[in-house]
Amino acid sequence: MELKGLNILLVSNEPWGDVWYSKHNYAYELSKHNHVTFVGPADRWMPRYLLGCHVVCEPVSDRLTVLHYNNVLPAKPRVCYHANNAMVSRAIREHLQAQGRPTDLFISFDPARLYDPRLLGAKTSLFIAVDKYFFSLPGERYLYAKVDGIVTISRSFNSLYAPFHKPVLTIGHGISSEEFEASPVETDLRSFGLYIGGIDKRMDLSMVEQLVQAFPEVPFVFIGRFALPGQPLAEDLFLHGRYPNVRFLGVKPFKELKRWIAASHFCLAPMDVSLSGNDISHHKVFQYLALGKPVFSPVFSEYGNIAELLYMDNDPQALVRKLAHFLEEAEAPELSAARVTRMKGQTYEEILKRLEVFLDEIEG
Repeated sequence: MELKGLNILLVSNEPWGDVWYSKHNYAYELSKHNHVTFVGPADRWMPRYLLGCHVVCEPVSDRLTVLHYNNVLPAKPRVCYHANNAMVSRAIREHLQAQGRPTDLFISFDPARLYDPRLLGAKTSLFIAVDKYFFSLPGERYLYAKVDGIVTISRSFNSLYAPFHKPVLTIGHGISSEEFEASPVETDLRSFGLYIGGIDKRMDLSMVEQLVQAFPEVPFVFIGRFALPGQPLAEDLFLHGRYPNVRFLGVKPFKELKRWIAASHFCLAPMDVSLSGNDISHHKVFQYLALGKPVFSPVFSEYGNIAELLYMDNDPQALVRKLAHFLEEAEAPELSAARVTRMKGQTYEEILKRLEVFLDEIEG
């Protein structure tokens, strides 16, 4: 199946906005040659929604639309969950057909809802697993059984889907070809370290604090949504100015992030690898590497084949020593170019070519 000229319905567990994850990047990249309807999560159910699901489409660009709806019925009991899925799916299908955009390809990143592609009128369907799930969401078993194929970003996910006997393709994370060049943002900071991502439970705050304390003369910039209200260490680090060398900038539009990366001296991915799935990969690492930046992080299992391009260690003090050596001695100049070259093989253009082959195999 050639991924051109199609009407694609893409379901995301994250809303459209300035903060982008894999699903937003897929929607953006696919919209270059297709029309993509992006379906974010619905609002919390309220009794007035019994009147209907009120499907509305909001254009983002000529070929990218965000679809909003509300659930007609609450998720519990289970009979309501299934009835609601049928009603919402029918309403979305009828709305897209009335707009002249019946669904050629359904792609879901959200196993909690809209679990039956056929009810949505989809001719072909995929589930893309960018997170590790454990059958804790109500739609998982139904979605995995009903899609035509499953795509994963790590082989460690694949055993979960084996009982469903579906074709599986493992592709890893991707990077947009637009992320390889950027003019550095103008800032008063010099030689700063940079983290981009959520300030949430996935972050190893202790590791962050040790790095910040070890290098009081080095500015550390953090960009992302703060999601740890009431957490003392998080608030001390990012809200209360306990460390003068920390600058928290909040959320920035995704396409502006590369300018901050270009201006940085090094980048961080301080994730808490004690959390399940957190030790596999971190999507922003590819953005850092695409601009040749050194990355300091714990050990991610998916990056073993590029370990020589990263500074990985699960021991925070060892990571401090690695950063100290980098700041004092610099690094081999060829490493920056090697990082860029390696990322050229992980562009979305290359991944979409693999998806086309996979879809051809599925369709027989």
